Amino acid sequence: MEQSSFWLWRLDTQRLCTQYKEGILRTLVSFMILCGLMLNLGCQAESMDTSQDTEFTASPTSDSSSPLIPTEADMQNLINKAMADLGGRLGVAVNEIILLEMTSVVWPDGSLGCPREGMVYAQILTPGYLIRLQSGDQIFEYHASRGTTVIFCENPSPPVPGTPADT
Repeated sequence: MEQSSFWLWRLDTQRLCTQYKEGILRTLVSFMILCGLMLNLGCQAESMDTSQDTEFTASPTSDSSSPLIPTEADMQNLINKAMADLGGRLGVAVNEIILLEMTSVVWPDGSLGCPREGMVYAQILTPGYLIRLQSGDQIFEYHASRGTTVIFCENPSPPVPGTPADT
């Protein structure tokens, strides 16, 4: 009699262990799917056009095996995209827009100093540029990463103070 009780107990224990492992596996897979969805939604939202800020992508000229070192052409491309966007926003010709400044800076995170409410950004120092344009008596700020993204900033945050320009 004791022998059969032992085998029943053992079967129950094995069944519980299997159910426990399956529960952990389901939880782990669900967590991974949720993380993937959040990352994907964050990337999609980052590339969406809104009325407050616009994001552009420039093609870097360096190959992907070397670190991205912007060239004069890359910087001019960023300036041209910012000027074209501002011209479109204001309804003025690009030749009526004046470049006041393009400064190499370090942004405090992946938002490039233009955080949007409800968004989550990589918390890493991000090298880039501060571009200031003038049309008439108004000054406008665009923030850029090194050679890839230009964002119009209505409510800009400042770059990291005291960082070397060529970080």
